Amino acid sequence: MFSLALLNLPIENLALEAMWSINQANIPEVSNIPTIEEFNSLTEWSSHIIVVKNQKEIAGFIILMREQQTYHSLNYKFFTSNYDKFLYVDRVAIKDGFRRQGLGKMIYDEVFRLAADLKTDVCCEVNTLPRNDASLAFHEGFGFKEVGEKDYEDHSVVYLKSPVIQN
Repeated sequence: MFSLALLNLPIENLALEAMWSINQANIPEVSNIPTIEEFNSLTEWSSHIIVVKNQKEIAGFIILMREQQTYHSLNYKFFTSNYDKFLYVDRVAIKDGFRRQGLGKMIYDEVFRLAADLKTDVCCEVNTLPRNDASLAFHEGFGFKEVGEKDYEDHSVVYLKSPVIQN
């Protein structure tokens, strides 16, 4: 049985190590973070960290950020340059062996609940080179629309934004 948990900062070491390990196993779908110290810094910029657990084991996570952080990511800076208010998906990753079980949908349902509470839209980027068709289709299913794109030396991304679904 899977459950969601919103983690409080600072993240305790076992959870931090599990999340970093999942992140590193999901490259290139998420970017490489060479050290656990750098990963910890990323969590400190976050507004929300949600993990999905299979009993006590972390099966996946999402790191979210609000506007006006000092985060150096060019992708994040695209949104801060173009929008005053948003909830940014910095990264989401599911552990091998737990994929294709609806965990991504479970996490995003919670993200959209948070975004509705915050009265803001959800933003993210997805790789188009190498192309991540599964993620592009997943985000399309949540109503994300393209709002920009960026080519880097070693990869390309599309910037996506989804309005909060009003109930």
